[in-house]
Amino acid sequence: MTHIVDQVSFGAIVQVRDRLLEQQARGRKVLRLESGDPSFDIPVHVREAMEKALRDGHTHYTASTGIPILRKAIYQKVTTENKLTVPNDDHVVVTNGAMHGLYILFRAMLEEGDEVILPDPMWTEIAENIRLGGGKPVAVRLREENGYQYDPAEIEAAITPRTKAIFVNTPQNPIGVVASRATLEAIAQIAERHNLLLVSDEAYEHVLYDGAEHVSLGSLPAAQNRTISVYSMSKTYAMSGLRLGYLVVNDPLLLERIKKLVRCTINGVNSVTQYGAAAALTGPQDATKAMAQEYQKRRDILFDALEEAPYLKAFKPGGAFYLWARILPEWPGYDGKRDDWSMTNYLIDAAGIGSSPGSAFGPAGRDHIRFAFSCSTAQVEEAARLLPDVLAKAGK
Repeated sequence: MTHIVDQVSFGAIVQVRDRLLEQQARGRKVLRLESGDPSFDIPVHVREAMEKALRDGHTHYTASTGIPILRKAIYQKVTTENKLTVPNDDHVVVTNGAMHGLYILFRAMLEEGDEVILPDPMWTEIAENIRLGGGKPVAVRLREENGYQYDPAEIEAAITPRTKAIFVNTPQNPIGVVASRATLEAIAQIAERHNLLLVSDEAYEHVLYDGAEHVSLGSLPAAQNRTISVYSMSKTYAMSGLRLGYLVVNDPLLLERIKKLVRCTINGVNSVTQYGAAAALTGPQDATKAMAQEYQKRRDILFDALEEAPYLKAFKPGGAFYLWARILPEWPGYDGKRDDWSMTNYLIDAAGIGSSPGSAFGPAGRDHIRFAFSCSTAQVEEAARLLPDVLAKAGK
C-alpha cells in the first residue's frame, strides 16, 4: 500500500529553481521569474521590533496560538479592515506561515474521502494539503473566456454528498485574477444552501492593481459563520522567510482541533517573528503601498513585452505578482516537445529566464506558463527586454 506522503510531489517550481541555481553556480546569469518571493526587505519598524525582542530576551516558548499582543493586533485588523465578525482574539490562531495554517486546517476539517472544491488552475500545495488531510480535491476550471472568474454555477454543479468545503483564493495564484464581490456573494449563497464550509485564502490581499477591490469572503452575510479565513505576512510585508501566517476560525469544534494541531506540529511560532508581525500590523503601512506600486510597474513592463512576443497570449492580472500566459498553437516547441515544460526549458536554456509550467498548477494549466514578477525590477526589465527576441528565435 502506498503511503499518502508518497503521493506528494516535490513540485515543478522547485525543479525549475534548482536548475536555475545550478546554472547560476556555474557562473551564468539567471533571471528568477519562477517563484513568488518578494524582492523587498522587511519594513524598518518590523526589523527594529524584532531586534528589540531579541535584546529583551523574548526567545522562549510562547502561548502556542500566538503572543497576546499579536493576536490582539490581528483581531483588530480583521474586524476593521477585513470586516470579519469574530467573537474575540481567542478565535485567531498564529501559524508557521499560511501554508502551515492550510495544512492544519484541512487536517482538522476533513474526514477520509471528504471533498473540497477548488479552482483549476490553482497553487499546487492546496490540492496536496487536501489529500494529506484525507480529502479529495475536486477541480472547477477557471476559463479564459470568463476572465478566469471562479464560476458559481460550475461550483454548484460539482457538489456531491461528500462535499465538505469550497476553497477560494483571491487575488489568485497562479493567474492573478481578483474575484468580484458578485462572484463571492454567489459562492457564499451556494455554501449556505448546501451547508458547506468556506476556506478563504487571502495571502495576496494587499497586492492589488488599477484600483481593484479586495473583498474578504467571510465578511459577506451568507459566509460569516462558515468561513475560515487564511492570511499571510509573506506577501504584504515581504516576511516570506520569517514564516508567519494566521487563521481566523469561528467554528468552536474546528478551533479546538486546530489548537491541538498547532501544539502537536510546532507548539508555537518563532517568538521574535511574532513581535515583528505585531509591529507590522499596528505600524505604518507605507512600505506595503510602495511595494504594490512597484509590483504594478513590473506587471506593466512584463505584460507589454509579452504583447510584442510571439507564441504567448498573456492575461493582465488585477492582483498578486504573477503573469499567466497561454501558449499559442504556433509554438514550434523545444527539444522535440511542444508542451508547457518545453517552453519553460527553452527560456532557461536560451536566455536564463525562469518561469513555471502551467501544468504544475493543475490539468487546466496545461499549455500555459506563469512568470513571477516578485523578483527585482531590474530582473523584470531585463527579462522583458529579452523575451520578444528569444521567443522570435524559437525553432530556428
